[in-house]
Amino acid sequence: MSKCGAVFIMFGCLREVRPSRLSAYILAISYHYARALGVVCFGISKKGPNDALMGRKNFRLKWYSLILRIFCSAMVGCFCAPYVLVLEDPYEWVMQCMRLVACLVCTTCILVLQLFHEHKVLRMINSFLRLFRRVRQMSARTKIGFGGKREFVLLLFKIVCLGYELICECHHLLFPSSLLGWLTTLCEIIVELGSLMIIHIGFVGYLSVAALYSEVNSYVRVELRRQLRSLERTGGAPASRRQLRIASGRLEECVAVYDEIERVGRSFHVLLELPLLVILVAKIFATTVLSYEVIIRSDRYPSQAAMWGLVLKSFADVILLTLAAHEAVSSSKVIRRLSLENFSGSDHKQWHVKLEMFLSRLNVNEFRVRPLGLFEVSNEIILVFLSSMITYFTYVMQYGIQTNRL
Repeated sequence: MSKCGAVFIMFGCLREVRPSRLSAYILAISYHYARALGVVCFGISKKGPNDALMGRKNFRLKWYSLILRIFCSAMVGCFCAPYVLVLEDPYEWVMQCMRLVACLVCTTCILVLQLFHEHKVLRMINSFLRLFRRVRQMSARTKIGFGGKREFVLLLFKIVCLGYELICECHHLLFPSSLLGWLTTLCEIIVELGSLMIIHIGFVGYLSVAALYSEVNSYVRVELRRQLRSLERTGGAPASRRQLRIASGRLEECVAVYDEIERVGRSFHVLLELPLLVILVAKIFATTVLSYEVIIRSDRYPSQAAMWGLVLKSFADVILLTLAAHEAVSSSKVIRRLSLENFSGSDHKQWHVKLEMFLSRLNVNEFRVRPLGLFEVSNEIILVFLSSMITYFTYVMQYGIQTNRL
């Protein structure tokens, strides 16, 4: 076979790979990465005749996670905290203190979830998995994987951020001063990467809610509308009672699925809103301090590209989380614009009552992301964040020029 033929075959195979399959592979890699860091202490395996994915308890993994997190936190508290407290540079002191406090708070939240809320976490994970199966059973089209093209693009950016984060952290292990210093650095990296997994888990959770809403909306937009349109009078003959009963059952199933998505999404948000808010605020403040260090004190960092990469990676983490939450919120509102009230279907009063209840329930059903009720996550937050950071960069650069530091 010629080289050109081999290239054409390779590109043909790549075209057949769906983004949803690639998204599922990215999620699997992220799951095993979180297990290695001791953040996830449950197993996910296939169970039953249909090979359905289910979350299960894993006592070995749980004890590994608890021992790893407690040992690393103790090492960081004993050896890293005293070093941070005696720093003389105020900017570095603020940045290191925020990083240390955020890591320890998120580590404590992870321990609390693993020790006291394991059943709740497993119930939530299984609810997500059951919802994906339930949504796909509604549709006549078979779908494998996770989400669509938008979810794949966001997950691709996220896996790049995870890889860059891991490379930057592991770089500190290459030049150990002593065995104790190397072990302390390793524990600090595990604690920091574990705390940052909170923001990645939040991203995956909100993106899962968005993917569920998107699949149900697609079913209602295409298949349910076609079914309701078939109930319209053809040749003057009204729809039969059997057709109305089938359509009523589908309407009730849609309402039940929308209610379940909103309930599971809300339980996920309530479970992680405190550690997610802590790490998000710490990341925003750390980004501002780090950008000041890179702009004003560039002589202290030999690799400017790596430092600017960390700044951009912090930007990307905040923006990706906000985009995932906004996707979930906006997808929960799409169903209101489908004009399903135009399909009367029949003159039966019971049918009209059923359709009105369906439409009114969709208008009430809305998913919102409000961390501790302080603000609502939307695209406006991204614009405010970006405009604030651009203004801050401009101010810092002007300050550096005036003080002859640039």
